[in-house]
Amino acid sequence: MQNRREFIRHIGTAAAGAMVAGSGLMAGCRRGEQVPRRQVIVGGQRIRTIDVHTHCYVLEVLPLLQDVPWAEQVKAAERADRGVRITPDIIGPERVRFMDEHGIDVQALSINGYWYAAERGLATKLIAVQNEALAGACARYPGRFAGFATVALQYPDLAAQQLEEAMTKFNMPGVSLNGNVAGEELSSPRFDPFWAKVQELEAFVFIHPQGESGGFEGGASYPAGTLERFQGVNTIHHPLETTVALTHLIFEGTLDKFPGLRICGAHGAGFLPAYIGRSDATCDRPGQKCVPLKKEPSDYFREQLFCDSLVFNAEELRHRVEMYGAKQVVFGTDHPAPWPTKGVDDVLDAPLSDEDKIAILGGNLATLLKIPAEA
Repeated sequence: MQNRREFIRHIGTAAAGAMVAGSGLMAGCRRGEQVPRRQVIVGGQRIRTIDVHTHCYVLEVLPLLQDVPWAEQVKAAERADRGVRITPDIIGPERVRFMDEHGIDVQALSINGYWYAAERGLATKLIAVQNEALAGACARYPGRFAGFATVALQYPDLAAQQLEEAMTKFNMPGVSLNGNVAGEELSSPRFDPFWAKVQELEAFVFIHPQGESGGFEGGASYPAGTLERFQGVNTIHHPLETTVALTHLIFEGTLDKFPGLRICGAHGAGFLPAYIGRSDATCDRPGQKCVPLKKEPSDYFREQLFCDSLVFNAEELRHRVEMYGAKQVVFGTDHPAPWPTKGVDDVLDAPLSDEDKIAILGGNLATLLKIPAEA
């Protein structure tokens, strides 16, 4: 396991970027401005919208990282004009105003500080602080937020304990995971005790990539800096990481071993749902050796795997619904990342039935996250 200094250096860049999410957002509403709460109506019915893909940051972890470069990067980000500010209140009036303005009734919050490189003692402390702070923040706005737990998956036994505590003590509906654990696939057999606990607790799993910059020495298939030349971390790597993660979970039999798993991939679940036919055909090739699966790879997306609606194109969204059914698609915005999207209206304007829109915008997540569907 890496020492503290190596750990901080390893996560520094990602921490100052992907994990930094405070209040402001996309077009955002002006600070201090009062806005009426938008009512989303589909087929004459007022529905409760639930966003599975949103981020925030817990400043309470900073005292555990005193006098290290990463902490300074976070503090610097608070002073920077990046459109996303870090504030002491991870959930506050500005965020709620944005939700009201854009017709979002409930946000499910993820914190992308996964701490997979931390040694056991530090990871235990960081995650305890993080989960408790997130739960406390959600409690200040009843009915508006749900928090996904963070776990130290590099220690599967500890991760199982942390998940159980988060769900029983803090009433969290599930867990947010990276696409891998410091390069180790989520399908590794050593994570089976954790997956068993996920299934036992009926926890919902949200997989969100951390993003990497390449480098052969780190095991990547492309040189360091390659993707940054054309915004590749967002255009290629984030969806690719999710694609790889879900492919391993399918082909290495994890989903068969634990048929009760319910896993959602961020950013439309990556590239896999749009090109699943190749996965279905792979094991039928002469001489191809595959782990025997209980069903076609595409069928896992009709039962155990879900994708969020953040695909930036109405036809992409329609395709996922046509291929896998609206019950496997859930609403997601990546708030507060400044994507040029319309949120709720991207689903309302898509060529889908009212029944499908109701399911995607909140009906599915009401069941999966155990949130009342009625507004």
